[in-house]
Amino acid sequence: MKTVIRVVKRRSEDIRHDTAPAPPTKPRLTTEMIIKNWIIESRECRQVAMSQLQTAIGWKELGGSARG
Repeated sequence: MKTVIRVVKRRSEDIRHDTAPAPPTKPRLTTEMIIKNWIIESRECRQVAMSQLQTAIGWKELGGSARG
């Protein structure tokens, strides 16, 4: 290996401050993350619908019979 290695100390005077920091990047959504988010949202919507139905009808047993 013939690579030049440059050692710079933390409080060195020759550190360049003219470079701007890189902008933060968004985390990339994988297929797995998209599917998991969709499943979570579906469950939440189903729970809200069941809760509204239980409140409207007044059946407490409805929650147990609707689960699959």
